[in-house]
This record gives sequence, structure tokens and C-alpha cells, in this order.
Amino acid sequence: MLFRRLTIQWKITLLASLCLASIVGLLVGLSLYRMVQSADLVKTSSMQMLKEAAQARIETQGEMQAIKIRSQFMDAYQYGNALAKQLLMLRGLAGAEFSDTGNLRDAMSVQLRNALESNPDLLGLSLVFEPNALDAKDAAFVGQSSRGSNEAGRFALYWSQLSDGQLASMALPEQDMANSQVGPSGEAANTWWMCPRSTREVCVIEPDFYEVRGARMLMTSIVFPLIVADKVIGTLSIDIGLERLQLLSQEASSSLYEGRTHVGILTPAGLLAAYSADASKLGHPYSRLDPERGPELVEQLSNNTRLHTLRDNDVLRILASFPVIPGGKQWGVILDVPEATLTGPAEVLKADLDSRTASGAVFELCLGFLAAILGLLLIWLMARSVTRPILGIADMLKNIASGEGDLTPRLRYTQQDELGELVGWFNRFLDKLQPIIAEVKCTSQAASDTANQSSHIASKTSIGMEQQYRQIDQVATASYQMAATAQDVARSAAHAAKAAHDAGQATRDGLAVIDQTTNSITTLAKRMNTAMDQLKSLAKNSEQIGLVIEVIRAIAEQTNLLALNAAIEAARAGVNRPWFPRHSPSSGNSVSHTLLETAA
Repeated sequence: MLFRRLTIQWKITLLASLCLASIVGLLVGLSLYRMVQSADLVKTSSMQMLKEAAQARIETQGEMQAIKIRSQFMDAYQYGNALAKQLLMLRGLAGAEFSDTGNLRDAMSVQLRNALESNPDLLGLSLVFEPNALDAKDAAFVGQSSRGSNEAGRFALYWSQLSDGQLASMALPEQDMANSQVGPSGEAANTWWMCPRSTREVCVIEPDFYEVRGARMLMTSIVFPLIVADKVIGTLSIDIGLERLQLLSQEASSSLYEGRTHVGILTPAGLLAAYSADASKLGHPYSRLDPERGPELVEQLSNNTRLHTLRDNDVLRILASFPVIPGGKQWGVILDVPEATLTGPAEVLKADLDSRTASGAVFELCLGFLAAILGLLLIWLMARSVTRPILGIADMLKNIASGEGDLTPRLRYTQQDELGELVGWFNRFLDKLQPIIAEVKCTSQAASDTANQSSHIASKTSIGMEQQYRQIDQVATASYQMAATAQDVARSAAHAAKAAHDAGQATRDGLAVIDQTTNSITTLAKRMNTAMDQLKSLAKNSEQIGLVIEVIRAIAEQTNLLALNAAIEAARAGVNRPWFPRHSPSSGNSVSHTLLETAA
């Protein structure tokens, strides 16, 4: 109901505003939806990309650590391989160069001492031959430890570096070669001796703690088989300290995510050769450190899996396996990275994207609001420009309807649209209406003048009839004073009085007709062309009334004569009839009415 009372301008403004607001809201909503979708896609993709990049980085770091560790082992491997060849060559020259077998054993000891002295990174070197495999004279050197011979005469020499940088040698007892007791690593204590003899390959012994240089140190050994004529005649063992691996693990941890990454180095048996988080765990099985995933990682290591990734308990674990020497068993580098550390940059990016998305949403909402306000203003101005010609037409029609309108002004609207067409035709309508109104005005003025003249004539006619009426009353009054009238004259007078009464009634009816005619003339004056015809008819009626008045006047004159005669006759009769009424007002009235009726 309220909408019906609004102006066209406000209706257009409200409807267009609703449409504009709906469109702006829809566009802004779609834009925000697309923005949120895009932001979610970017966040998801970025999160995935950053995770993959972080994983790739960690895998690369693991491979780099594997290369560093392998390089340390490879240095010892290559050195030991060359030394083994030199020792075999020295043995081959025993017959030609060393006539005394004791000199050969001394040369072997010197060669080992020089090799260890030239490579201080090595903890120790051991050279053990099969019984009588060196010179077939073990029995001659029983108990000569200075020449590297043990209690059985076998050449089993071990050179080691002391804490003060000095070198020391000792003959390994037969018990060391025969000790098959299983150690913490799961290997027998004499694996260093048995492995190369059984596999005929270079063996890397599982690390274990030993008292070296007065300190407890984790070390391992690379053992080379000495093969002559397709027969293993002895072994060369190089002892390597693994404290360097612990330093490598700590350096790798500090270089990855500011130390929040744990780096461990696993042996083929699953022992921790290095662990950046806790050095006290060295030599312990990794499965004890991680009971849930440790066995799986050790199994993957034994299966020679190059890279293996595990995600569990919000921790990413990557295992990079590698052989420390060609053809050797797989060692592994384990990197434990918390998922929160990996996703840290992604979370920062996500927060930045959320902030930018929120800022963009606020900006779009403000921009949409400003656009809506500007659109509403433009719509209001457009509606105002549309309704202005219509209001101009309404004002002109209002002036015309109120009777005070000026038809000379014209609306001005220069645009060639529907409103321009409306204004043009309205101006043309005024062009045609103006002369018609002027003509009607002139005709109405003429009709008004004619009506005034008719009214003047009717007034004069009414005055004349009133005078006649008074004269008739005077005549009737005179007749009242007649002394007497004969019975026949009285009867005639009664009829005459009735006729006069009817004539008087007709006269009053005529006056009423004249009043009605006067009102009709006034009404006819407002009806333009029809008024002229009615005025002419009224003029004719006035002439007829004049004729009637003339007739009444003639009748009145005749009545006067009759009354005079009757009075004379009555006077005459009154002399003879003194009882006859001499004055009869009712008779006079009857005569008057009769006269009026006769005149009518």
C-alpha cells in the first residue's frame, strides 16, 4: 500500500536500487567466493608444494650426509685397499729380499706403523695371517710380540694411536680370533676375522664402544681379505673412529630448520652410529628409540631401499640408505622433522594469504558499497530527469483543471526518447487546444450576455404581470362592492371567479416557469453552443407570454365592462331587493379567479 503512494521517481529509484544492490551483492559475493576458493587453492597447493619442497630438501640433505659419510669410509677403504696390496707385494718379495723371515715380519710391522703414522685419522691397523701363511715359520716366532707374533707364533700384529700421539703395537692373542661371543650389535666378537675369510669380500664391522686413547669411543673396522692363489691367507683391518659421524649429524641438524631436525646414522644392524639429538644413544638399537617405526626402518634398510618416507605422530621421517664401501651393506641416514617445522613457512604463507584475503574482501565490500551508493545517486538523478517532464505536464494540466492555467507556455525536452515524444505530442495538443479554448471563451461570453438580456426581459415581464395582477385585484375589489347581482349573474360570477382563480394559478405557474427558465438560461450559458438555442426558445416563449398578457389585458377590460354592467344591474335590482348582499368579497375573488383563468 505504501508503494502505491510513492512517486514514480522513488519507485524507479527503489526498484533500480534493489536491482543494483542485488547485482552488486551477487558480484561481490561471487568475487569473494572466487577469492576464497582461489585462496584455498593457493593455500592447499602452496602447502603441498612447500611440503614436497621440504621433503625434497630433507631427502637431498640425507643424500648429502650419506655422501659425506661414505667419503669418510671410502678414504679409509681406498687407503686400506692400497695398503693390502703393498703388504701382499711385500710378502711376495720375501724369498728374494728377506733371507731371514724375521726381517719379513719386521718389515711388515714397519709398513703398518708407517701407514698408521701417515694417516692420523685412523685409530689402528691390524694385520693377521693364517697360521704359517706368512712365512711358514710360526713355530720359530712363538711369543715374539715385538715382531707381531702371538703365543702361537702366528703373525697377528695390531698398531694403535695413543692419546699423546704416540703409536703402540701388540700381538693379538689367539683368543681374539676364536672368540665367537655375540656382542650388542648382534655380531660375534671375531666377526672382523671371520667375515672376510668367509665372504672373501671387504667387510665393515658393526660399530661398538672401545677404550681408545684413554676414552670410550665408538668405532668400526674395515677388514680386507688378503687373497693369494684364490685363497684367503690373512686379513687387514682398519679401525675408524665414528666421532666424526656424530659431528656430521649435528652439523646437518643445525643446518636444517635451525636445529629442529634430528639426524641419525644407522648401521646395517640398526644401531645408532650417530644421533644429533642425544649422543648417549650411540650404539643402541634404533628400534629401542622408536619402538613403533624403528623395526620398519631397519627392515627397509636391509632391503636396500634407497629412500623411504614415513609420516607418523606429526613427524616426517626420511631414511636415505647407502653403502659405505662398494658392495658393502647398506647404512642409513635418518632425518626426523616435525610436521609443524615443515609446514611453518606454509603456515606463514597461509596466514599472509588469509590476511590478504580478508583485506581484499574488506576492500571489495567497501568498493561495492561505494559503487552501490554512486549507482543509487545516478539512478536517482536519472529518475529525476525522467519524471521532470512528466511533472511539468502534470503541473500544466493542474493549472488547466483549476481554471487558471496559461496555455501559452510549452515544455522543453531536447532528448529524442519516449519522454521527448510525450512532450512533443503534449505541446502539439496544447497548440490545438489553445484556439479551441479561446473560441469557447468567446462563445461563453456571448452566451452569458444573451442570458443576461433574457434575464432582464424576464424581469420586466414579471414586473408587468405583477402590475396586471394588482389591477385585477383592484377590479375584483371593486366588484366586491357591487350591491347585488342577480342569481344568474351570481352563478356566472361564480364561474367567472373560478375561471379567474384558475387564471391566477396559471399566472403563478407561469412565474415558476419563468424562474426555471432563468435557471435554465444560466445553465445553458455554461453549455456553450446549446445555450443559444435555448435562449432563442426562451425569447419565443417571452413573446408568447406577452401575447398571453395582452389576452389577459383584453379579458380584463371585457371583465371590467361586464362587472360594470353587473354592478349597474345589481344596483337596479337592489332598489327592488333590499335583502341582497351589497358587498361580497367571495364573489369578487371568484370573479378575479375567473378572469385570470380566462386570460390563461
